[in-house]
Amino acid sequence: MLHETKVIHGRVRIVAALCIAAVIWGCSRDPSAQGVADRFMQAYYVQIDQAQALEFASGLAHERLRQELQQVAPLRRGSNLEQARPKLSYTLARAQPEGRQVLLVYDLTITPSQVKPMFKKILIITEQLGDQWKVINFTETDSSP
Repeated sequence: MLHETKVIHGRVRIVAALCIAAVIWGCSRDPSAQGVADRFMQAYYVQIDQAQALEFASGLAHERLRQELQQVAPLRRGSNLEQARPKLSYTLARAQPEGRQVLLVYDLTITPSQVKPMFKKILIITEQLGDQWKVINFTETDSSP
């Protein structure tokens, strides 16, 4: 009887973990313009991973990322990026539909170690290409808190 109870509890835990994973995966794969822009922000700004950001890009954004990857390739060989990576956080300030495009403005806070935080405004332009939203351009400007 005790063994059966442990097996049932174990199965419940597995099912609960799978449900949580499905919810997290589902939320992280939001196919909307904002979902794609959020994943782009996470890949490009937080993870500093241009290659991953390419998955969400097209047009000018895609070309810019390809050029950056070529430029940083020599710097990344043998270096430890984790030590140099600042703490980043961002929030969506506004989203503005414009025909087939959606313009999204994010407030980005960059907090390097032992330096005052820096603030940026990020404009991401997304466009629906077929059945997918893609980041087609992005710009950043300095801002104040």
